[in-house]
Amino acid sequence: MRTRERFETSFSVTSYEIDLTGTLSLFSLFNRFQDLAGEHASYLDVGYDQLRQSNLAWILSRIKVEVSSLPRWGETVTLATWPKGIDRLFALRDFSLRDQTGDKLALATSAWLLVDITKNRPQRLENLNVDLHFPGAPSAIDESLEKIQLTEAMGSVYERPVWLSDIDSNGHVNNAQYAKWIVDCFSEEHVRTHRISSLQINYLEQSLMGDTIGLLKAPLDGRQNEFHVSGINRLKGSHVFQSRIVWD
Repeated sequence: MRTRERFETSFSVTSYEIDLTGTLSLFSLFNRFQDLAGEHASYLDVGYDQLRQSNLAWILSRIKVEVSSLPRWGETVTLATWPKGIDRLFALRDFSLRDQTGDKLALATSAWLLVDITKNRPQRLENLNVDLHFPGAPSAIDESLEKIQLTEAMGSVYERPVWLSDIDSNGHVNNAQYAKWIVDCFSEEHVRTHRISSLQINYLEQSLMGDTIGLLKAPLDGRQNEFHVSGINRLKGSHVFQSRIVWD
């Protein structure tokens, strides 16, 4: 299905998209989100090639995914995305991942900024001269993505330099890489014995080639298997992302 209101595609999970549990990794899921959102944006005449002519790009600002289960290697699933309208400077977009019987596997909601890539400044969406209002659009997750208030006592987990392979065509770390970094804050045993039920990431600042990112983690007070994970630019001392992850 390919319409102004909705894009939908089916795919089989490949061997390079799974993690050590044999299921679709969050990193791969985020990449699938990004690819389908990009295809739909091009269909709406606000895709990568169209925006690049004006030195503009879509930058993911916030995303939350809720997971019921993730498909295994070889399973065929259906991924759908649809724009949900505008909230201030944010273009809203939701996603759903379902199995062949139509059962829900994962849902996500996201907020994107239109950014001038030469000035690194957000632009008003009205400047596109494209109608991005979608009255009556459904919500995969019916909530707004607010700021994440971090736990004060965040403990250091590891430090990681930004490598060339982390960088995308916009010149900074791709949004899906942060999902990988977050999962890397947990032990192999934890990942094998727990399942991610939800993850929200707020992207605050670009990570660039040559930066070193410190990963911090802390459990939420009184909430078992819920954690804050954040990344700090060690040179600047500023947060590049903040997240909240819940495991079952």
